[in-house]
Amino acid sequence: MANSMNQVAVCKEITSALASFVELFEQQVERTPYAVAIEFEGKATSYTELNQRANQLASFLLLNGFESEDRIGICLDRSDTAIIAMLGILKAGCAFVPLDPEFPPDRLAYIVEHASIRTILCDEGYRHLYSVSSQLELIDPNDPALWEGNSGNHELNLAPDALAYVMYTSGSTGKPKGVQIEHRSLTTYCLADVELYKLQPDDRTLQFSTLNFDVAIEEIYPPLLVGSAVVVRPRVRANAAIELSHLVESNAITALHIATAYWNEWVDLMAASQVRVPASLRLVIVTGEKISVEHYRRWLSLCDHKILWCNAYGPTETTVTCTAFIPDDSWDEPQMPIGKPLPGYTAFILDDQLKPVVGNDTGALFIGGPALARGYLDRPDLTERAFLHVTLPGSEEPQRIYRTGDLARWLPSGDIEFAGRVDHQMKVGSYRIEPGEIESVIHQNPSVRESLVVCDEVQGQKYLVAYVVRNGAIESSEIVAYLRERLPVYMVPTRYIFIEAMPKTINGKIDRRALPPASTAELARESDKREATSDLERELVKIWSSVLNVPEVGIDDDFFLLGGSSLLVTRVIAQITSRFKYAIPVRDFFANPTIASLALQLQSVDVMANTPVGSEQHAQISRRLRSRLPKIIPFELDSLSCKLAGIHYPPVEQAASKRQAIVIAPAYGHEYARSHRNLQQLAILLAQSGLDVLRFDYAGTGNSEGDHERISCHQWSHDLAAVLRFAKQLPGVAGVHALGIRLGASLLCSADLQSQFNEIDQLICWDPVIDGSEYLQAIDAFHYRELSGLTRFLSRRSASGQERLGYAWPPSLADGIKCIQADCFARSTARMKSLIFSERQSTSERIEIQIPVGWQSRTVDDEIYWNDQAYISSAFASPSVFRTVLELLQG
Repeated sequence: MANSMNQVAVCKEITSALASFVELFEQQVERTPYAVAIEFEGKATSYTELNQRANQLASFLLLNGFESEDRIGICLDRSDTAIIAMLGILKAGCAFVPLDPEFPPDRLAYIVEHASIRTILCDEGYRHLYSVSSQLELIDPNDPALWEGNSGNHELNLAPDALAYVMYTSGSTGKPKGVQIEHRSLTTYCLADVELYKLQPDDRTLQFSTLNFDVAIEEIYPPLLVGSAVVVRPRVRANAAIELSHLVESNAITALHIATAYWNEWVDLMAASQVRVPASLRLVIVTGEKISVEHYRRWLSLCDHKILWCNAYGPTETTVTCTAFIPDDSWDEPQMPIGKPLPGYTAFILDDQLKPVVGNDTGALFIGGPALARGYLDRPDLTERAFLHVTLPGSEEPQRIYRTGDLARWLPSGDIEFAGRVDHQMKVGSYRIEPGEIESVIHQNPSVRESLVVCDEVQGQKYLVAYVVRNGAIESSEIVAYLRERLPVYMVPTRYIFIEAMPKTINGKIDRRALPPASTAELARESDKREATSDLERELVKIWSSVLNVPEVGIDDDFFLLGGSSLLVTRVIAQITSRFKYAIPVRDFFANPTIASLALQLQSVDVMANTPVGSEQHAQISRRLRSRLPKIIPFELDSLSCKLAGIHYPPVEQAASKRQAIVIAPAYGHEYARSHRNLQQLAILLAQSGLDVLRFDYAGTGNSEGDHERISCHQWSHDLAAVLRFAKQLPGVAGVHALGIRLGASLLCSADLQSQFNEIDQLICWDPVIDGSEYLQAIDAFHYRELSGLTRFLSRRSASGQERLGYAWPPSLADGIKCIQADCFARSTARMKSLIFSERQSTSERIEIQIPVGWQSRTVDDEIYWNDQAYISSAFASPSVFRTVLELLQG
């Protein structure tokens, strides 16, 4: 207890001497004006440049009427601009509020309203998330007006208790709660971080976390007080088998702050791949969840040099981290403690009467000191319960302390050992989750009467399990779909147990001990389980089952609905690499989240070849494969004074009856690039089924001639008619079919085409564009990130109506697309007409269409995600679409 009282005295001295983070940063700028402060995708920003840019933004805010403690939202990707924005907001005396673009729009809307945000610094690609509010001002960080102001330091006296930022965390009442962090808290933490971890001017710290996770605060702010560099993780995923090791090695990273769950996966990947810890590292801070001692010992076995390794603990309410444990060379215990308080912090373990516990008894853990949050924004009731004023023995005045909700005990060494939770709060994947928030959202579904969410752990992997009492007919997949529209992905349970009623105690509370074991939960499947039929699929089932700890995996099960995460993707890739000696790129895995589609992706590289194949045997295999391929014949056609280039795939085997031809009308822009490989595979498959297949490029695209400035839907409808006429004139062809994908499908139903060619026997439209205006808006939204987000280019580029990701979209084309409406499908005179919808063609685009008379509709389980930024550059496999097309054509 005497130790705690000494800590209180130290805290008082620190509090009285605190300067704001802004003041300390500007002092550092004077010391190291030309040192590199930020590195991002090949661009270096010096301390002077960072300070000047932040001052320019602060000038803009002040000149536009922003006042002290005004809350400004930031919906930005990791980048140098994001760090400049946060610092500029602080320099203006305002407070920033991170807004995660991965959150559902309803959650973002709640945070914006609750925090009284009227302005958001927002990347262009995320503007659509806030389109429902006309009161918000969305500022593009590329707007030159932001950076034209005074770049000199501002004479702004920031009081220690001024608000710096508001970080939203899960709330037990069903809504997230905003934790208010003041400048004194931020400064206390940063100085403690610098002292404890011995930060050095030559450090290079990786900014790896998303900005709405307070590990980002740890990665950005302390390094800027010692003159070292913050290296921002690039937005493009690396294709390396161990992506984090690649990032560290390629950027000479010396300091790494990492969530426990990710660190566990990283250690396992390095051990499985027999890779050593990167030699550049000198500091690794692991935080978020209880440390696995087994993983720590495995880590030591992979280290060839001395590293300062720390187990850090701290709720957001204590400003990132409040205690840390640094094991020495002799440490060898079954449980790892969370250590001692950081400089400027105090820790107390109290009993139910708020008195210090005796000896090493277990009690409630409380944290004190100037780093504590102000409280919860506009929630005085929660603040009063969590932040107490207690007079402790040996102290003459009350101390303000924070109730963490964790149980703990003192060890003889003076370290603190974590002993569980007082309530039911959980840590999953280093995210703090209040089960009450998930339960509250589940209860909003009218088909649910009651629910309870718990955390289950299998072989070190944590999962959310929901016990549900139904109030009607509802399946687990429907609950998942419902929750994903309202909660972040990490808060959506992947396992469900349906029961008739919740068992209750005599006090009316749920009797948790009487509930069925979590191991009996069912997985949230979107379709009936389909068994593997090939050796490759069976091997993939084994790998998925091992990684996900799921005993039964169907080939149509979605990896992420089974509980998979980006962390576990790397583990699957490591096992595929070990088993097949082929490292599938991370992007390709995300684009193929089912075993059926992943197996199709892997077949092209012959991953089942486990032994060398002799030259003659290999030649025989090659000849057999070549004999099944159609003889590709190029062709050229005239269309409105333009030359069209196309490819004809004749049938592999001559059909006994009269032949049929099919014309494939492609998509445009990035959708053409994404589907190109699919259409090649589909053309071969259709030719092998006995059809003449024709593919072509529209005028002004690909290998076709034509002035791209003059291309239009009118021109392309004539192009389609020309190819359809060519197909009908092929020798022996008795009927013509057409398959259109996205924009191509809509063009096949246009009035222009009907006037040119109206003899289509069967029309198949795959994921057609339903509303042309919304289609263009969606393209503009996700192309911004590629053009201006420094993903493809070293300097920002402005998106325009003339160019979208390198493709020409002149006004004549855009105007025609805007005219596309659902009623265009009623124009088709084809004898048979079918619509094929991919189950989730987009996270932002929902098909709401009245199926026209004479059409049939099919929904397939291929998840294409046309408008999802994560897959914009990825090809995809379409086994279900292929099967459906064949079924339709074969009658």
